[in-house]
Amino acid sequence: MDIVSYLDKDNIVFGSKQKNKKSVISFMLDNLVSCSKLTKRNKKDILTTIIQREEMGSTAIGGNIALPHARINSVKNILLSLCIVEDGVEFDSLDEKPVNIIVLLLSNKMQAGIHLKALAFLARMLRDKYFVQALKKTKDREEIINLLNKQQQAVS
Repeated sequence: MDIVSYLDKDNIVFGSKQKNKKSVISFMLDNLVSCSKLTKRNKKDILTTIIQREEMGSTAIGGNIALPHARINSVKNILLSLCIVEDGVEFDSLDEKPVNIIVLLLSNKMQAGIHLKALAFLARMLRDKYFVQALKKTKDREEIINLLNKQQQAVS
């Protein structure tokens, strides 16, 4: 799976000062709106859907990683956003640690199969603690894309 092809470098954000999952997800969605990947009127519905999903169980998978996701009719193709939060954000993680890397996955409701494959592939990629440490230290979008490409090849 070529997961990196779904991530535009403009959808990589840094420096979020948000301290909880709702505000950091909103921050990421605002970035997608500013990059014309989403419309402003759809942002509220998407945020509501993601938060409802989080209420069923946190998407923080441990190891400072969260994979919030939703399938929404207003999204036409798979859309990824990545946020690196240096100080960490509270995300109700199973290991009770703050989350530093958040990968937001959005897809159309009709793309259930590819949505699940993408989610599983992201989880496999982010299982490597050395890769996660390298991502956390990086402040350059091109370098993040390069790291993701290398990791994608390693787990394929």
